[in-house]
Parts: sequence; structure tokens; C-alpha cells
Amino acid sequence: MSRSIIGFVILIIFCQLALFSQDYEMVWSDEFEGTELDDSKWEHMLGNGTDYGLPAGWGNNEREWYLEDNATIENGNLVITAREETHSGCDYTSSRIRTKEMGDWTYGRFEFRAKMPVGKGLWAALWLMPTDNLYGGWAASGEVDIVEFLGHETNKVHGTLHYGGSWPQNAQSTGSTTLSEGSFAEEFHEFVMEWEEGVFHWFVDSVLYQTKTSWYSTNGDFPAPFDQRFHLLINLAVGGNWPGYPDATTTFPQTLEVDYVRVYQKEGGSFVGDSEDTSPSNYLLSDNYPNPFNSHTTIQFRIPKSSHVKISVYNQSGRTIQILTDDFYPQGEFQTSWDGTDASGSAVTSGIYFYQIETDSYQEVKKALLLK
Repeated sequence: MSRSIIGFVILIIFCQLALFSQDYEMVWSDEFEGTELDDSKWEHMLGNGTDYGLPAGWGNNEREWYLEDNATIENGNLVITAREETHSGCDYTSSRIRTKEMGDWTYGRFEFRAKMPVGKGLWAALWLMPTDNLYGGWAASGEVDIVEFLGHETNKVHGTLHYGGSWPQNAQSTGSTTLSEGSFAEEFHEFVMEWEEGVFHWFVDSVLYQTKTSWYSTNGDFPAPFDQRFHLLINLAVGGNWPGYPDATTTFPQTLEVDYVRVYQKEGGSFVGDSEDTSPSNYLLSDNYPNPFNSHTTIQFRIPKSSHVKISVYNQSGRTIQILTDDFYPQGEFQTSWDGTDASGSAVTSGIYFYQIETDSYQEVKKALLLK
């Protein structure tokens, strides 16, 4: 094969990848304009954790007391300030905010642009917690750390999943990335986490640095616990079991600055703001995931009433390749999968395929890209 043909094939593949990466639509954001925090989007979490059923120190032996006044809006940024000052028996003050019951999502792309603090004992976090704790106490219902930063490691950030059983039977899976030069405290950087059924991806400045596809909950089947609604939290802690405590080199005040928070979802994701009703109200055929894929892809669908459902895979010539399901379903949300084979079980070639859902009153077609 000539270089020109190879180059053309690569171009086509990258164009397809670009096409499939543009499926997300923004469903929620805060650009932090104005003069004060938007209380229709954020709730302050105050104190040392005991008002929320946690041991003093937020379960981590932290040394700060969270106050409203330490979270301000300045020049289009959220600024959370950690101060060395005594309050209610704590040696420091800071702020912690969350979107619970005002911004709750099942699956999506979460984007932050932020600049970090500096100093031993500083612990900045942008993260997700379960709104309903469907599978039990921490960490049986999960926790997703989109980005965590320790002030004495200024060129490194971490992304972590917490899951398993309730403490102390909890487990975790973590990864990190390090800047080749500079620090996360010198200028703003973009942090992104994408969460779809069965997979998480973490990015820094548009570069993918880790993917997670394996976890468990002692009280639910995979992909539990990460199949329920979660909400956002942003905080700047001082001290704790993981970062340690401020020392003589740590100066105050220190700030975590956030330029924006943006949440995107693909069609089929669940965003719950003021409403608690998440029952299916209309038909939906979701984008398959992963897409492109090379061995296996999952297709989700939703039906608002009991129906006979047929999902078929076609090639670009319109020939039926595979019938994925042809059965009666009750009202609800379901999924099926395709392994890139035809009806005889033989593998098909790389290319664009189409999958179609048919019921007595609904029909929709979407694309899938198989790359081998």
C-alpha cells in the first residue's frame, strides 16, 4: 500500500474519531461571573464534618473549619482561601461547596480550569460523591476524585475511584500525572474526567493520562456503584492523613482558584436538578460505548411502555449483519452489546456500521465505528 493511501486511511480514521468525540452537549456550568457564589447551584458545607455524620476533621484528621466567607468570586474566578486562624478549636479556616440536589448526574464529562495552592499540608480537591448512597456507606456507594492536588507536590495531580464495601472494607484505584515543566500553582490548567457506563477517563490539558474499567461494590452488580447520580464538590483542606500537616515552609493565606466548571452529557445521560423523577418518559437509543471499538461495544436504550424491541446491525450497503435483540421488554432502561461478528459468529471487517432500534411506535438509527 502506498504512503498516500495509508495517509488517507489514517486521515479518515482520525476524522471519524473527531466526529465521535463531539457527542457531548453542555447541561450545566458555572463561569463564576458576578460578585458572589450562586446559591442556586452551590451549597456551603460548614464546620469540621460532625454536622454531616463524620468524625471531626472530615474523617481524614484535617485541621480546618469550613466557613462561607472563605469562598469568594473575584475577577471571574471562584477563590477558596485557606487561612491560618483559630476557629472553633481548629487552627485554620477554608471553604467546601457542593451541588447536591441542585446538580446531580449519572454519566458525563466534567471540566474544570483551575490554579492550585502551594505548601506542605494543602489539599485541593474537585470531586464527585453519590447523592443517594444506593449501595451503602462510604465507599460502597463510591467516590470519584476528578483531581486531587497536594501542595508540596506542585507538578503532580491525582485521579482516584473509591469503591468496594463500607469502611474499612473499602478499596480504591488511583493514578497520577506529572508536568514535564512548571507547576499547577503557576498558571491555570484544564482538568477533565469523562464517565460513561463501565469506564472513566482522566485528562490534563487535553492529554489522557489514565483509564479505569474495573471496580466493584459489595452491594451491587457491576457497574455499581458508578451507575447512580453523583454531585460535585470543591474544597481546599488543610492537613489530613494523606497530605500531612503544614510546617515551617508553609505560608498563608493560600488559594484554590477555579475559572469555570462545565458538565456535558451525551444523549441518554441523566441530569437531575430540582426533579427527583428519573423514570423513563420517552424512547431513547443511546450512542454506543466505546465508539470507535475493536472487540465489544455496549448499546443502551430506553422505552416508556412495554414494547416489542428489535435492535439490528447493518453494514453500509444496508445488509443485516446481526440481530442483537428481538424480544418483549417492560418499561425501563436496558442494554445490549455487539462483539463485531455477524449472525454466523464470524468477525466482520473494520468500518462504519449502523444499529437500529424498532418498536411498534419508534425507530432510530445510529452509527458505530469498528476498528481492528
